[in-house]
Amino acid sequence: MSSKNSYSRKISSKEADNNFIFILKNKLSFFPPLGENFVLKEKESIHKVKVESYPCTCRGPDLPHEHYFIKWEGLKKGDKLEIKRSSSGKDEYYLEYLNGD
Repeated sequence: MSSKNSYSRKISSKEADNNFIFILKNKLSFFPPLGENFVLKEKESIHKVKVESYPCTCRGPDLPHEHYFIKWEGLKKGDKLEIKRSSSGKDEYYLEYLNGD
């Protein structure tokens, strides 16, 4: 599937421990604007979520930047997931675990 229609990620220990899915900066345009609520469905569950950010200096104090994420509980390190946009045109997305969980 084209990367324009989905966002795939392998969950890190930091993401699993802190209940969030990192969103890469170059993939922000796949999602609704920062801070805007949207629906993320997983199996029969429907969740209202939003892309949020926090300031970071992991590259040093001279290179401050933002990290982007969606809050999501129940993640395990190594989980592989894919988020697909609904074809309905609404701000509705589907989350699927690719490793059988």
